[in-house]
Amino acid sequence: MSHSKRTASGATKGSSTSKRARTTCTDPDCTDGSCPDCADGAIHLDPTVLSLPASELLDLAEHEDRTHSDRSIVTSLYEHALSKCTTPELRSRALLRLAEYVGYADYASQAITEANSDVIKGRARVLRVCLDPNNWVDPDAESSEKVEGLDELDKGLKEIESGLSGTEKDVVLDSVVALMGRVEAHELCAPLCNRLTDTALTVSYAVLGWTDHTDPADPVDEKDTELAQAASAAAVRWSQSATECSVPGTQIESRLLPVLAYLANQTTNFEACKLRAQIMLVLSGVLDDDDAALRAFDLAVESLLLAHKITPEDMDVVRQLADLDIDTSV
Repeated sequence: MSHSKRTASGATKGSSTSKRARTTCTDPDCTDGSCPDCADGAIHLDPTVLSLPASELLDLAEHEDRTHSDRSIVTSLYEHALSKCTTPELRSRALLRLAEYVGYADYASQAITEANSDVIKGRARVLRVCLDPNNWVDPDAESSEKVEGLDELDKGLKEIESGLSGTEKDVVLDSVVALMGRVEAHELCAPLCNRLTDTALTVSYAVLGWTDHTDPADPVDEKDTELAQAASAAAVRWSQSATECSVPGTQIESRLLPVLAYLANQTTNFEACKLRAQIMLVLSGVLDDDDAALRAFDLAVESLLLAHKITPEDMDVVRQLADLDIDTSV
């Protein structure tokens, strides 16, 4: 059986400036048992990569993390970066990244101890709470109505919000993605999922300038699109967890008005149409006013049909339309 070679690049594939971290052996189908790079199955990073300064090695690890490279390579890059970090700023950043990537609470605790950044401390506290199995959904037990480690969660989320105040949008996006990563990593109990996604919405709204009076016709700057999409994804999960937490339908709708205003203007964006449909389906089931609930359902179907028109091969949309008994052949 051949050993697949695992690589890590510091830039987009094909870029002349890419830095590659890989085994010395370059044969992707090497079966030579005497080859030191293939026989032990371990990750052997290129010496050129290992010689990078700590900050550059950490940047490379984060890049590979974002681009979903081989987990063994990303983990190894983070570990090597951490071993080279000497300043509290770099060490705490590396500790947090590694803790979030491998889901290790001890690294998170070290990050809290060494960090000067409120955002790093806050994210590390949130991670520790999310890694507690008592906060995961147990399919064989009743869903939990409380969060274990609530005080630590409160402190962590407050640190994140205060630390992100006035920061650049890409920094906010990074933390929103991290919060959503925690939601996706485990099936968290509804109250915890709701708190995390609510914070994601709060920090996103603040930096995007979204309010309850956001005009659907107001364009979103192209550089803000990624954050707007991340906020919209958080809105879907927030609405679902809010429903589980018995939040009144009118409060759910009010909280999501800025996102809905943004999504209403994204009729040619496949992901945006899907996200809008999910939120509208939630609202159709929680709004007390029958007319409002029916309008929400109609908008959900309209958004799904738009998504289907843009990407007809997407089976998730096809299945949802079929479940709603909507004919797509017209």
